[in-house]
Amino acid sequence: MPPLSPPSALPLVSIVMPCHLATPAQAALLDETLRTVRDQTFQDYEIILVDDGSPLPVAPGADAQGRITVLRQDNAGPALARNAGIARSRGRYLVFLDADDHLLPPALAAGIEALDTHPGAGFAVGPREEMTFEGEPVPWQVPPPPPQAHIYLPLLRFDWYIIPPSSAMFRREVVEAVGGFRDPWGADDLDFYLRVAHRFAACCFQVPAVTRYRRYSTSSSRDGERMLRSIRAVYARQWPLVEGSPDAEAAYRHGLQRLTDIFLDCVVENIEDRLRMGDRIRALESARLLAEESPRRWRALLGRSPDAAGLAKELADANLREKGGMAGSMNSSARCESLP
Repeated sequence: MPPLSPPSALPLVSIVMPCHLATPAQAALLDETLRTVRDQTFQDYEIILVDDGSPLPVAPGADAQGRITVLRQDNAGPALARNAGIARSRGRYLVFLDADDHLLPPALAAGIEALDTHPGAGFAVGPREEMTFEGEPVPWQVPPPPPQAHIYLPLLRFDWYIIPPSSAMFRREVVEAVGGFRDPWGADDLDFYLRVAHRFAACCFQVPAVTRYRRYSTSSSRDGERMLRSIRAVYARQWPLVEGSPDAEAAYRHGLQRLTDIFLDCVVENIEDRLRMGDRIRALESARLLAEESPRRWRALLGRSPDAAGLAKELADANLREKGGMAGSMNSSARCESLP
């Protein structure tokens, strides 16, 4: 193993990790993730661990690993947590690692080699492996990123995507040039990748795999309504950059539609989950959105779920009450206008 950097030297790589620990299981996953960083073949790095308002203590598990700076802030979401980590970091290169994923042993070395051999690239993207929530291998193969340098339109079109964030390594000046991460919470990583890819070339390599992504079930990990709002905000920011270019506009529309379909499917699963958990208020909110945005999905859900059929009656009753309230308000206004 290469020797560690002297304490006074600037590390070559900064690994920025936001975390929000609400359960002992999440704390155990963080420790597991930190162990994968310790096992890197390249050792000239620092870790900036940003505690994003965790109810549980973060430092005890983190301090045992060494070379870790722990920052604490009120819960503000991953975008602002990463920005806090960027501001505190000192490395020439930046890697953004989620607190439940793995960094594979050659990750840092592979990213540095890619950027050293492609000086015109602002960032490097490598392959990922995937695992179940329990950490077991998945039964499918994950294709590597295509060997492309200009990936703005492919990302906008959602032909492929960078997931998890630790698939990529960024030059510091690139991250600073785009101003780091921005809300909205949910698609802040996509927003960041699009802004970077619009301005800078990439180096996409096919071996070795650099990270292992932990798969959660869609319904348990994603709020479909929040993600719909988030991706629409992200794409709205891209429209001024693509307007007037037929190819770019086509990529914009295709990508937005693909993501809309993905997260409307999430809304369906959110409704089913919330009904199972007895959370009818949130299930009703999601049902209202689904009925308005995708009558086809709503009808399919009604056809297979008796509980959803009960929501349909509640929605109809609520709509009648709203219409009655509007009519009453209009009649009251008319009476006022008729007064002398």
